[in-house]
Amino acid sequence: MGKIQRNLWFLATTLFAVYLVTYALSGIVKQPWHEIPELGGDGAKNIFTFLFQSTQGSGYWFSGMNYPYGEHIVYTDGQPVLSVLLSSIKGVTIGQALSILWWLIGLSYVVSILFLYKILTRFKLAPLAALLFAGLIGIFTPQMLKLQGHYALSYTCIIPMLFYWTILYTDRPHWRYCIYFFILGCIAAFIHPYYAAMMLVWVFAFAAGFILFTRQPFIHTLKIAAPLVISVIMVLGVVAIVMKLTDPVTDRPVTPFNTLYETCTRLKQLVTSFNSPVWKPLLHTRFFYRISDGGEGYAYMGVVTIFTIGLCLLAILVKSFRQKKAATDLGTGFSPVWLFLAFSTLLFGMGIPFIWHIEWMSYLSVFKQFRSLGRFSWIFYYIISVYSAVVIYTAYSRLLASGKAVAAYAVITAALAIWTWEASGYVEYSRRLAKSGSYNFDMMFSTHEQNWEGFLGDHQYKKSDFQALLLLPYFHVGTEKLWVGYGNWLITLGSKASLQLHMPMVNVMMSRSSWGQAEKQVKIAGGPFADKPLLRNIKSNKPFLLLCFDEDTLNEDQKYLLTASDYLGHYSQCYVYACYPDRIATHDKKMADSVNRILPFMHSPDTVIDGNGNYYTNHFDNIPSSFHLFGTGCMPAIAQDSAIIATIPIISPPKDSELYEFSCWFLLHNDDPRAPNFSLELMDGSGRNVTTADVLTRQSTDNKGMWFRAGKYFYIYHNTHEIHCKIMNVPNPSYIALDELLLRPANALVISKSADGQVMGNNHLVGNW
Repeated sequence: MGKIQRNLWFLATTLFAVYLVTYALSGIVKQPWHEIPELGGDGAKNIFTFLFQSTQGSGYWFSGMNYPYGEHIVYTDGQPVLSVLLSSIKGVTIGQALSILWWLIGLSYVVSILFLYKILTRFKLAPLAALLFAGLIGIFTPQMLKLQGHYALSYTCIIPMLFYWTILYTDRPHWRYCIYFFILGCIAAFIHPYYAAMMLVWVFAFAAGFILFTRQPFIHTLKIAAPLVISVIMVLGVVAIVMKLTDPVTDRPVTPFNTLYETCTRLKQLVTSFNSPVWKPLLHTRFFYRISDGGEGYAYMGVVTIFTIGLCLLAILVKSFRQKKAATDLGTGFSPVWLFLAFSTLLFGMGIPFIWHIEWMSYLSVFKQFRSLGRFSWIFYYIISVYSAVVIYTAYSRLLASGKAVAAYAVITAALAIWTWEASGYVEYSRRLAKSGSYNFDMMFSTHEQNWEGFLGDHQYKKSDFQALLLLPYFHVGTEKLWVGYGNWLITLGSKASLQLHMPMVNVMMSRSSWGQAEKQVKIAGGPFADKPLLRNIKSNKPFLLLCFDEDTLNEDQKYLLTASDYLGHYSQCYVYACYPDRIATHDKKMADSVNRILPFMHSPDTVIDGNGNYYTNHFDNIPSSFHLFGTGCMPAIAQDSAIIATIPIISPPKDSELYEFSCWFLLHNDDPRAPNFSLELMDGSGRNVTTADVLTRQSTDNKGMWFRAGKYFYIYHNTHEIHCKIMNVPNPSYIALDELLLRPANALVISKSADGQVMGNNHLVGNW
């Protein structure tokens, strides 16, 4: 085929890709200025961080959350390579930022299809077949699901680009391909850091496969593979230098919260899909749980690819048996290097060998950074889909050459038809997202209702009267060990107010946030006896605009913030208040003063004010330890996964039900996210369980160093005779020591004084801030 024909076919493929992507993504690329595909959870957070930084931010520092500290844009999923650039162009609007985002993602689909086309023609597919298969592989990608929230991971062209350039590099090792890798890596890493990790896995898997399956001297193959590896390592070096120069935080956690195998690829994520019309009928049967609903490990191959790979494996086994030696080639021209790369990355995505509970390997510094190993299975998807297309076309060509035209056309037509049918489920999914995206935009920016400025104006306030948003129920998600509350829908409502009012949030929903900042921030929700460094760190006396989600209830400590607030009204599913920092500080001081006035009259270590007499405290001073938080001793970590630490009798059960608080302090490790929990089992007089309350250390809102106070408000019922306090030490050991266990009525004040003069009010350290 001549150069002119090749160019014409490439032009045809380009036009086909543009049409296909425009149809498949629908409004996402047709009216991108009016699209927010997902409103809840990560989807709301990720669009918020991108838009806030693009339209109101500056440089690498994101100020939209974690007020007054802010955060580095890399840790927000804010696509820094794009949002930082847009923030430098003053006056960028929301519509312009959205348009650039969605058009670039749409463009990545077009580029992906073009590179897949070039890959398939390298494997001798005719242009028309390559065009059709490239379109199907590009649209059928598991990355399509990331349009629902992880937008930075929606750029689909990166792996096909790596694949094509690596093919060219193996044919003719030239330094320019290493430069391509380096440039792509530098851009992709600042779209999302996972792309740099994918490139690292790619080049190491390729190097291993190239050395193993290329019949050349080891040193020669190593010299060829090494430059690609070095180019990606240089990308990591650039990232490290940029972060060193732009990130002043030095106390970030280095280990993700979940263990490695929790987000690995599972078999059902490879062979089933809730989007495929093949599997959808089973969603309405008792077998629904066997159908993949997506998830981080999702890498569905499709029925055609599954069938093709199955036949190939069978053919390889038969050929190996006949030849009495291992066979790897079925005459497709598809190098075993690529199959090795595909299956080795699949095993990595499946968490092997980490899921074999080799604990020391799980905490190797490089691997423990990957929260979602399943994403690496995307590499497998692209390679194995290309391989399937090559096998199908090879079978078609052989049948045609042998005079079996009917069978040849039947094979390729059936493959394309079934593949298209399955891809239609993905198209339906993306178009449904686009349709809801228009409604979501209208909701986020109040285009058909009164907006936030109008609401404040109706109550004689301006947005400049407030310094930041404070959302209740309080949530702080981002330090791995601390996970206070869950943003869920409240992050959506907060994002809506923040984008409309150009106002930052105190709350946090990000990743790898500073330990020191997080420990300060969460104390704002710790109640009257918790120190609140936030009040000293803010630079203004203006009130917080406090939003209390009307469908959630607050615990007693969070209700305490309302005592320092003026009620403004109800708007956007929230009760709205002006919360005054100086009032909070004044109320805190009054509570501390009330404790100090009682101290001279105390004749025992503990004094209880009010309450009904049902309280229990254990200082563990009978177990001397240098680790103790308060008093003279503490209890070291138990050696088993669970154990009952205390059985608390309820001497005077309430007539109906009564609110209590349970609390204790845990000394945690500072190098991993493990933390223990308590399970409170309320038992009746016959020893039957009435109910259970879980006390999660991750949701601690008071701390001192690596000591964290775990607390829980819960109801004790009239038939409760005793409470079994069971510590859950999973994974073992999840903590170092336990100290200061307290059960009290919620309306009681329990004051404790140690021999060395330390004071506690309701199990909070008082006056030792």
